[in-house]
Order: sequence, then C-alpha cells, then structure tokens
Amino acid sequence: MIPLLLLMVALPVLFLAMIGVLKRYSSLIATISSITGLALTLAVIATAIMGSSPNISENYGYITSLNIGFNLRTNAASLVLLLMSSIVIFITALSGNISKDRERIASLLLVLFQIGATGIFLSGNLFIFFIFWDIGVIAPFFMINVLGSANRKTASYKFILYEIFASALLLFAILLMYFYSPGHSLSISALASTSTMPVGIQESIFLLLFIAFMINMPIFPLHAWLPDAHSEASTQGSMVLSGILTKFGGFGMLIIFAMPIAKSYAGIIALLAAISAFYAAFLIMRQSDIKRIVAHTTIVEMSIIMFAIATLTVPGTSGSIYGMFAHGLAVAMLFLAAGAVEHIFHDRNINILKGISHNAKLTAYIFLIGIFAITGVPLTASFIADVFMFIGAISAFGLFGIVPLFSLVLMGAFMYFVINKSFFANKERTSADGFITVRQKIGYSVLLSALFLFGILPFILLKLINA
Repeated sequence: MIPLLLLMVALPVLFLAMIGVLKRYSSLIATISSITGLALTLAVIATAIMGSSPNISENYGYITSLNIGFNLRTNAASLVLLLMSSIVIFITALSGNISKDRERIASLLLVLFQIGATGIFLSGNLFIFFIFWDIGVIAPFFMINVLGSANRKTASYKFILYEIFASALLLFAILLMYFYSPGHSLSISALASTSTMPVGIQESIFLLLFIAFMINMPIFPLHAWLPDAHSEASTQGSMVLSGILTKFGGFGMLIIFAMPIAKSYAGIIALLAAISAFYAAFLIMRQSDIKRIVAHTTIVEMSIIMFAIATLTVPGTSGSIYGMFAHGLAVAMLFLAAGAVEHIFHDRNINILKGISHNAKLTAYIFLIGIFAITGVPLTASFIADVFMFIGAISAFGLFGIVPLFSLVLMGAFMYFVINKSFFANKERTSADGFITVRQKIGYSVLLSALFLFGILPFILLKLINA
C-alpha cells in the first residue's frame, strides 16, 4: 500500500530543497508542490470514501525509548481541513504574489507553511502536533517580517510573542499528558479517555490547550495579534494566516472538546465566544483599511465556530467543521481581492478609494461575492455551515443559541456599506495604475467555484463529515 499520508508530509520537504537549488524556478516549484499536495489530498479522500471510513492511520518509529512514534492519521475533520488548506495553498502559490515580489523567499515560506499545515491536520500524537505547529508558525512570521508592508516589524514581533506563549502552553500540556496518561501515551485519541486522570490534571491539560488554541483562532481577549499581522503581511501571508493558520486553533478545539472535562466548561466558553463575536463585529466598524476589515471578520467567524464547537452536539460539531472549510475559502478570496485592489490602486483606505468597480470590475464583484460567502448568503458553503451551527446552538442553549447570529448581521451591514461606498460609488473614481493577470483570474474562479459547489451540493462534504 502506498504511504499517502507520509508522502503528503515528505514531498513538500523535497520541493523545499529544490527551491533552494533551482532559484529561477522557485514560483513554479511552489505551485507544483501545492498541486501535488492537492492531488494527494484528493487521493486520501478517495481512499477514505472507498473504505467507508475517514479514519486512516500510518505509524512509523521515531523516539522509541520514550514511546513516541511518528504517527499520522486522518478523521472527518482533518480530511475536510486538508482539502480546504490544499485548495488555499494552491491558489496562494498560483495567484497570491500579485506584484511578483521576492518570489524565491515567498515560495520557500509558502512550501514551509504547507509542510506545517499538512502535518498539523495529519498528526496522530501531540508530540508530532507540536512540531508541525511550530513549523506552521515560523513561516507566517517571516511572511510578515520580511515580505510585509510598512509596519511589518512591529506586527511580526507581536505575532511571534503570542505564538511563543501559545507554544509554551501547548508544550506544558503535552508534558502533563505524558506523565499522567497510562503508558505515557501522547496519542491524540487518548485525550478522550483522560477521565482516569486526577480531575485537577484533566482541568490543567484542557485549560492549557484551550488557551493555546484560543490564541490561534483567535478569540477575545487573546486576539490582538491578528489585525496587525493580517494587514501588514503580504497578500500570500494574509491568505494563509486567515484562511489556514486560524484553523490550527479550531482543529485543536475539536480535539480537546472530546475530553470528558470539556462539558464542565462548555457554557462559559460559549458565552466567551458570543462576546468575542460581538466585540469583533463592533471593531470592524472602526476600520478604514480593507485588509484590517477582512481580518476582523475572521475573529467574528472563528468566534461563531467556537460557539458551535462548545455546543457538544452533532449538528454543532459538523457545522463548525463545515464553517472552517467555508471560511478558509471565502477569506482567502477576500484577501486575494484586497491584495489586487492595493496592487491596482496603491491604496487600501475605504475613505480614499472610490468607484473601484469602474477600473477593476472583476475584483469588485469578487469582493462582493466574498462578502456574501462570509455572511452566509444561501447557495454559498457558509450558509450550510451556519444552518448546522445554529441548529446545534439552539438545541444546546435554547434561544441564547441564536444570539451570535446578530453579530453576523452587524458585520454584514458594515461590509455592504464598505462595498457601496468604495467599490460601487458612481460619482467619483480612483485612478488605476495596475491590472491583474490570468493567474489572479484563475484564483478567483477556483475559490468561487468551490464556495458555490459546496454550497449547492453540501452532501459531498457532509457524507465525509458524518461518516
């Protein structure tokens, strides 16, 4: 049998080495790496469907003296998120570097991030999870610090400080798990059977992991790194940060909410998530930078996804997985369009930009459809996610379950105001000084098609999620 999971992690390492040697072809190699990753993801999904189970595992020796293996595995959530991340990384490699700025370093960092993201979603034990978590953080740091805009240094240092704190909490939780689990098991599946541990240890592991994952989603009050990081990063950096990195935290939440102790905190976490969604929705209204506006929508969406996870219901969990998939595609499309606006008009301020649709019609309409997708308009994948998430929320929390819905309404109202003011205003027109290429048009097409495909035919993914 072909070791598909190992190939998904190993082949990008080979492509990374090739970029180091074949400098002239770095962008092409990064694109090939992303296509290979997408092809292997589809092969793994096909294997799961043919085997009637999303659970696939491959185990290899690693540190045998400590009972730590190189364990790779899939489940429903990891397959869906692998598919989303593979699509986003492919489009990022193909279309994200609109200005063709420092292609070699941009390509190196994107393939490095591909390794981290793939490893996170395939990790079978917490030790491997931690390694790929840090790999997945290093690449975005340099995407901000090296490839970012004017305030990139401050934004990158704020980002890395938060991530170092998250990594420290994650490592501490892993050590507790190692010393208190039967047989020193670090298996992710062993978290579901932590009820044999002392209650204090269970609570410590859960809370340490929760705070670490909360930072990456991010959830208020540990969200401050996100707006600066996303707005100062390159277009490629913004696409993978908001589209994929935030899902590291969401995926981690799905893992720890399998712990028996999670029920004790579900209500408090749901309340925190609801507060976070409204707080971010109001923050959006104070922004004038298009990329900062899009960045804050991520906090709203991930807060609602956290709310759904905390319901501990089947519809809530299924909706949260679908929601992360839909959000990853939609926000990547929005950041690609925002990057195109900056490239064409050399500005991102909605108070300055006027009549964008006259000189960049395709980008304007793509941004509008991205807003439709983010706010859950029917026929988009986000609509399906919202239906499941709020069914789960109402079944778990009653009428309180619909409260976060109003944060979407607030966010949507302001986003439509932005569109009307800067994109479709007829009286004034900002002069254009650039254009998008066929690559960006392909990126728009693929992301748009995926959002509508999985919005109109949701059973494609739901069969996998509910298998």
